[in-house]
Amino acid sequence: MTNPKERRLKQKLELRDFKLDALLKVTQAIQAQPSEEDLMARYVDALKVNLGIDRLVLYAADLEGDTWQLLVAAGTEAPWPPSQPASFFEGLDLDTIGLAGALGGDQHPSDVVVPIHQNDEAIALVLAGDTTDDDRGVSPVVKHLNFLVTLTNILVVARRNTQMVARSLKQEALRRELQLAGEMQAMLLPQTWNHLDLDVAGYYKPHTQVGGDYYDAFTTDSGKVVVCMADVSGKGMSAALLMSNFQAHVRALFQAEHATLSATLHTLNDRVMQIAQGEKYITFFAAVFDPVKRTLEYVNCGHNPPLFVDASGRDTLLEDGCVGLGMFRDIPSMNVGTISVPVGSVLCCYTDGLVEQENDLEVPFGTDRLLGLLSHHQGQTLEAVHRTIVAALDAFRGEEPPLDDTAMLSCRFS
Repeated sequence: MTNPKERRLKQKLELRDFKLDALLKVTQAIQAQPSEEDLMARYVDALKVNLGIDRLVLYAADLEGDTWQLLVAAGTEAPWPPSQPASFFEGLDLDTIGLAGALGGDQHPSDVVVPIHQNDEAIALVLAGDTTDDDRGVSPVVKHLNFLVTLTNILVVARRNTQMVARSLKQEALRRELQLAGEMQAMLLPQTWNHLDLDVAGYYKPHTQVGGDYYDAFTTDSGKVVVCMADVSGKGMSAALLMSNFQAHVRALFQAEHATLSATLHTLNDRVMQIAQGEKYITFFAAVFDPVKRTLEYVNCGHNPPLFVDASGRDTLLEDGCVGLGMFRDIPSMNVGTISVPVGSVLCCYTDGLVEQENDLEVPFGTDRLLGLLSHHQGQTLEAVHRTIVAALDAFRGEEPPLDDTAMLSCRFS
C-alpha cells in the first residue's frame, strides 16, 4: 500500500505525463491538418474532460485584426456571437488575466478571461471557469493556468500560420495571374509598324501589372490608315478583359469598311454596352487617314484631345466627337471632325496618365508642356521624341507615384 505522499507524487507525475501527451497529440494533429472543428474538439477534450475546466469560450483574431471569430463555446448556454468586431475587445484589458464580467453571457464567479499574446499583441481570448459547486480546493483554471495558456497559444498560432500560408498561396496565384494577364495584354499592343508607310511610335506603361489603355494603327484593304487610342474606366482584370474584347471589335469593324466612321462608332458603342452592361465605359479616339485626299477624319469619344501639329508648327486639339462609349445605350449626338494633313504633320494621342500626372505641388503635367516637347519633333524619330517626353514626365513628377496608366501613340504623315 502506498502512502499519501507517494499517491500525490504519482498523481503529479500522471498529470504531467497527461499534459505532455496532450501537447504532443495536439501538435501532431496540427501537422496532420485536420478540420478546425476536429482540432477544437481535441482542445476541449484536453481541458474539460481531463482537467475539469468545465466552461470554455475562445475567440481568436483574424489576420487582418478587424474581426475576432468564436472558435469554442463549451459548457455554457449563453448565445455567444459567432464573431465580434475588434473594437469590442479593445475595451477590455488584454494585458493581464481578469474577471469575465465585461464579456457578458452566463458567467460564474470563478470565470476568468485569459488573453493570449504573440509578439506582445493579443491574438486570442479564452474564458475559462467551473460550473460545479463542490469543494475541490484550488480552481482547475488556476491550477492548470500555465497549461491552458500554452495549449491555447499553440492552437491559435497554428491557426494563424495556416491562414497566413493560405493567404500567401492565394496572393501568389493572383500575382501570377496578373503577370500572365499583363504579358498577354502587352502582346495585344503592336510591337512593330513595318506594315505602315508612316513614322509611328507607341509607348505604354501600366499603373499596375494589368492596365486598361490600348492603342493601334493599321492599314485597311483600301489603303487608308486607322489610328486609335482607348482607355477603359477602372483598372485590373475586368478593365483588361473588356479592352482586349474591344480591340478585336475595332480591328474587325474598321477592316471591313462597310460603314461610315460615325456608324462604326455607334456599333462599337452597342458592343461595349452588351459586354459591360453599363458598369464600365471606354474613352476612345479614332481617326482615318486618306493618303489620296490627305485628310484625317476623326471622332473623339470623350478621350483626352490628341495634338495635331502640322509642318509649320501650328497645333490643333482634336476635340470633335461624342461621349465615351458605353456611357449611354444610344449616343445622344456625334460630331465628325475633318482636317487636312500636310506632309510632315504629326498626330500625338495620349491617355490621362500623361497630362494629368501631378508633381509634389499638385500641378499637372498638362497639354502645354506636352506640346512644347512635341514641337521639336523635326529631325528626330518619334521614338526619340517619346523618350524625351517620358524623361520629362519622370523628372516632373519626382517622388510622386504614377497617377494612372500612361500611353502614347504618335504618327508622322509623309
